[in-house]
Amino acid sequence: MNKYKFIGIVLHIIYRILSFMTKKEYYYADNVDIEVQKIMVFWHRKIFTVCNATRVIKKKASMVSASKDGEILSELLRREGNALIRGSSNRDNIKSLKESLRYAKDGYTLGIAIDGPKGPIFEPKAGAIYIAQKTGLPIVPVSSYCNKKWIFRNIWDRLEIPKPFSKNIHFVGKPFYIDKKMSLEEATEMVKKNIHDAGMKAYEIYIKEYLEK
Repeated sequence: MNKYKFIGIVLHIIYRILSFMTKKEYYYADNVDIEVQKIMVFWHRKIFTVCNATRVIKKKASMVSASKDGEILSELLRREGNALIRGSSNRDNIKSLKESLRYAKDGYTLGIAIDGPKGPIFEPKAGAIYIAQKTGLPIVPVSSYCNKKWIFRNIWDRLEIPKPFSKNIHFVGKPFYIDKKMSLEEATEMVKKNIHDAGMKAYEIYIKEYLEK
Protein backbone atom coordinates (compact mmCIF):
# COMPACT_ATOMS: atom_id res chain seq x y z
CA MET A 1 0.00 0.00 0.00
CA ASN A 2 1.46 3.37 -1.00
CA LYS A 3 1.46 6.24 1.47
CA TYR A 4 -1.12 8.30 -0.46
CA LYS A 5 -3.66 5.49 -0.34
CA PHE A 6 -2.96 5.09 3.39
CA ILE A 7 -3.50 8.82 3.96
CA GLY A 8 -6.73 8.53 1.97
CA ILE A 9 -7.95 5.72 4.24
CA VAL A 10 -7.16 7.80 7.33
CA LEU A 11 -8.90 10.81 5.78
CA HIS A 12 -11.99 8.70 5.13
CA ILE A 13 -12.08 7.56 8.76
CA ILE A 14 -11.84 11.20 9.89
CA TYR A 15 -14.54 12.14 7.38
CA ARG A 16 -16.96 9.50 8.67
CA ILE A 17 -16.32 10.46 12.30
CA LEU A 18 -16.93 14.16 11.58
CA SER A 19 -20.02 13.29 9.53
CA PHE A 20 -21.40 11.34 12.47
CA MET A 21 -20.71 14.24 14.83
CA THR A 22 -22.43 16.94 12.76
CA LYS A 23 -26.09 17.70 12.21
CA LYS A 24 -26.95 17.40 8.53
CA GLU A 25 -30.08 18.58 6.76
CA TYR A 26 -30.85 18.12 3.07
CA TYR A 27 -33.00 20.39 0.93
CA TYR A 28 -33.89 20.07 -2.73
CA ALA A 29 -35.19 22.51 -5.30
CA ASP A 30 -38.37 21.68 -7.20
CA ASN A 31 -38.06 19.05 -9.93
CA VAL A 32 -35.00 17.39 -8.40
CA ASP A 33 -35.00 13.60 -8.47
CA ILE A 34 -31.75 12.57 -6.83
CA GLU A 35 -31.66 9.22 -8.67
CA VAL A 36 -32.18 10.63 -12.18
CA GLN A 37 -28.91 10.77 -14.11
CA LYS A 38 -27.28 14.20 -14.08
CA ILE A 39 -24.02 16.15 -13.84
CA MET A 40 -23.61 17.44 -10.29
CA VAL A 41 -21.30 20.44 -10.03
CA PHE A 42 -19.91 22.17 -6.94
CA TRP A 43 -16.97 24.26 -5.80
CA HIS A 44 -13.82 22.40 -4.84
CA ARG A 45 -13.83 23.95 -1.35
CA LYS A 46 -17.14 22.17 -0.62
CA ILE A 47 -15.96 18.70 -1.65
CA PHE A 48 -15.82 17.43 1.94
CA THR A 49 -19.50 18.26 2.56
CA VAL A 50 -20.89 17.47 -0.89
CA CYS A 51 -19.97 13.81 -0.32
CA ASN A 52 -22.80 13.69 2.22
CA ALA A 53 -25.33 15.19 -0.18
CA THR A 54 -24.56 12.61 -2.87
CA ARG A 55 -24.18 9.53 -0.66
CA VAL A 56 -27.65 8.23 -1.53
CA ILE A 57 -26.90 8.14 -5.28
CA LYS A 58 -26.25 4.52 -6.18
CA LYS A 59 -24.58 4.89 -9.58
CA LYS A 60 -22.09 7.76 -9.54
CA ALA A 61 -18.66 8.62 -10.87
CA SER A 62 -16.46 11.49 -9.69
CA MET A 63 -13.67 13.29 -11.49
CA VAL A 64 -10.47 13.39 -9.42
CA SER A 65 -7.10 14.90 -10.22
CA ALA A 66 -4.40 12.48 -11.39
CA SER A 67 -1.96 14.15 -8.96
CA LYS A 68 -0.70 12.73 -5.68
CA ASP A 69 -3.23 14.85 -3.79
CA GLY A 70 -5.88 13.35 -6.06
CA GLU A 71 -4.71 9.89 -5.04
CA ILE A 72 -5.58 10.75 -1.44
CA LEU A 73 -9.01 12.12 -2.32
CA SER A 74 -9.78 9.24 -4.69
CA GLU A 75 -9.49 6.76 -1.82
CA LEU A 76 -12.09 8.69 0.18
CA LEU A 77 -14.44 8.93 -2.79
CA ARG A 78 -14.02 5.27 -3.69
CA ARG A 79 -14.96 4.27 -0.16
CA GLU A 80 -18.05 6.47 -0.48
CA GLY A 81 -19.22 4.44 -3.46
CA ASN A 82 -17.87 6.52 -6.35
CA ALA A 83 -16.39 5.17 -9.54
CA LEU A 84 -13.31 7.26 -10.32
CA ILE A 85 -12.42 9.36 -13.34
CA ARG A 86 -8.81 10.48 -12.99
CA GLY A 87 -7.97 13.79 -14.60
CA SER A 88 -8.96 17.45 -14.78
CA SER A 89 -12.28 19.21 -15.42
CA ASN A 90 -10.48 21.28 -18.06
CA ARG A 91 -11.71 20.72 -21.61
CA ASP A 92 -8.12 20.14 -22.76
CA ASN A 93 -7.85 16.94 -20.71
CA ILE A 94 -9.00 14.57 -23.47
CA LYS A 95 -8.52 11.34 -21.51
CA SER A 96 -10.77 12.34 -18.58
CA LEU A 97 -13.41 13.78 -20.93
CA LYS A 98 -13.59 10.55 -22.93
CA GLU A 99 -13.85 8.54 -19.74
CA SER A 100 -16.58 10.87 -18.42
CA LEU A 101 -18.57 10.43 -21.63
CA ARG A 102 -18.22 6.66 -21.31
CA TYR A 103 -19.57 6.71 -17.75
CA ALA A 104 -22.39 9.02 -18.85
CA LYS A 105 -23.31 6.59 -21.63
CA ASP A 106 -23.45 3.81 -19.03
CA GLY A 107 -25.99 5.77 -16.96
CA TYR A 108 -23.76 7.16 -14.21
CA THR A 109 -24.40 10.49 -12.50
CA LEU A 110 -21.18 12.53 -12.76
CA GLY A 111 -19.76 14.60 -9.90
CA ILE A 112 -17.36 17.40 -10.80
CA ALA A 113 -15.62 19.97 -8.59
CA ILE A 114 -15.86 22.43 -11.42
CA ASP A 115 -13.10 24.88 -10.40
CA GLY A 116 -10.62 22.07 -9.62
CA PRO A 117 -8.11 20.69 -9.45
CA LYS A 118 -5.97 23.83 -9.10
CA GLY A 119 -8.29 26.80 -9.46
CA PRO A 120 -8.65 29.71 -9.72
CA ILE A 121 -11.30 29.47 -7.03
CA PHE A 122 -14.91 29.93 -8.22
CA GLU A 123 -13.91 29.84 -11.90
CA PRO A 124 -15.64 26.93 -13.69
CA LYS A 125 -13.56 24.84 -16.06
CA ALA A 126 -14.98 24.01 -19.46
CA GLY A 127 -15.01 20.21 -19.08
CA ALA A 128 -18.40 19.84 -17.38
CA ILE A 129 -19.94 22.29 -19.85
CA TYR A 130 -18.58 20.29 -22.78
CA ILE A 131 -19.92 17.04 -21.28
CA ALA A 132 -23.36 18.61 -20.70
CA GLN A 133 -23.51 19.88 -24.28
CA LYS A 134 -22.30 16.56 -25.68
CA THR A 135 -24.65 14.32 -23.65
CA GLY A 136 -27.68 16.56 -23.15
CA LEU A 137 -27.64 15.73 -19.44
CA PRO A 138 -28.91 18.35 -16.98
CA ILE A 139 -26.46 20.13 -14.71
CA VAL A 140 -27.43 20.23 -11.04
CA PRO A 141 -25.63 22.67 -8.70
CA VAL A 142 -24.86 21.52 -5.16
CA SER A 143 -23.66 23.60 -2.23
CA SER A 144 -23.83 23.80 1.54
CA TYR A 145 -23.57 26.08 4.54
CA CYS A 146 -21.86 25.07 7.77
CA ASN A 147 -22.09 27.32 10.83
CA LYS A 148 -18.83 26.08 12.42
CA LYS A 149 -15.95 24.98 10.24
CA TRP A 150 -12.24 24.91 9.69
CA ILE A 151 -11.14 26.87 6.64
CA PHE A 152 -7.73 26.05 5.17
CA ARG A 153 -6.77 29.53 3.99
CA ASN A 154 -3.27 28.50 2.91
CA ILE A 155 -4.49 26.39 -0.02
CA TRP A 156 -6.01 27.69 -3.23
CA ASP A 157 -9.62 26.55 -2.66
CA ARG A 158 -9.82 27.51 1.03
CA LEU A 159 -11.17 24.05 1.79
CA GLU A 160 -13.97 23.86 4.36
CA ILE A 161 -14.23 21.02 6.90
CA PRO A 162 -17.16 21.01 9.36
CA LYS A 163 -16.32 21.06 13.06
CA PRO A 164 -17.87 18.54 15.45
CA PHE A 165 -21.44 19.42 16.50
CA SER A 166 -21.82 21.97 13.72
CA LYS A 167 -25.01 22.39 11.69
CA ASN A 168 -24.74 21.64 7.97
CA ILE A 169 -27.37 22.65 5.45
CA HIS A 170 -27.01 20.95 2.06
CA PHE A 171 -28.91 22.30 -0.92
CA VAL A 172 -29.33 20.60 -4.29
CA GLY A 173 -30.40 23.18 -6.86
CA LYS A 174 -32.76 23.06 -9.79
CA PRO A 175 -31.53 21.17 -12.91
CA PHE A 176 -30.66 23.29 -15.93
CA TYR A 177 -29.41 22.58 -19.43
CA ILE A 178 -26.61 23.99 -21.55
CA ASP A 179 -27.74 24.49 -25.13
CA LYS A 180 -25.25 23.28 -27.72
CA LYS A 181 -25.33 26.71 -29.38
CA MET A 182 -24.52 28.58 -26.16
CA SER A 183 -21.08 30.18 -26.04
CA LEU A 184 -18.53 29.04 -23.47
CA GLU A 185 -18.62 32.46 -21.80
CA GLU A 186 -22.42 32.39 -21.42
CA ALA A 187 -22.42 28.81 -20.17
CA THR A 188 -19.63 29.51 -17.67
CA GLU A 189 -21.54 32.45 -16.18
CA MET A 190 -24.72 30.37 -15.98
CA VAL A 191 -22.95 27.56 -14.11
CA LYS A 192 -21.19 29.97 -11.75
CA LYS A 193 -24.45 31.79 -10.92
CA ASN A 194 -26.35 28.58 -10.23
CA ILE A 195 -23.69 27.20 -7.86
CA HIS A 196 -23.48 30.51 -5.99
CA ASP A 197 -27.29 30.63 -5.81
CA ALA A 198 -27.34 27.11 -4.29
CA GLY A 199 -24.85 28.23 -1.65
CA MET A 200 -26.91 31.33 -0.88
CA LYS A 201 -30.06 29.22 -0.61
CA ALA A 202 -28.34 26.92 1.92
CA TYR A 203 -27.34 29.98 3.97
CA GLU A 204 -30.87 31.43 3.81
CA ILE A 205 -32.32 28.14 5.03
CA TYR A 206 -29.87 28.13 7.96
CA ILE A 207 -30.88 31.69 8.88
CA LYS A 208 -34.58 30.83 8.72
CA GLU A 209 -34.33 27.55 10.61
CA TYR A 210 -31.86 28.52 13.36
CA LEU A 211 -31.57 32.28 13.77
CA GLU A 212 -35.08 33.62 13.10
CA LYS A 213 -37.00 31.19 15.31
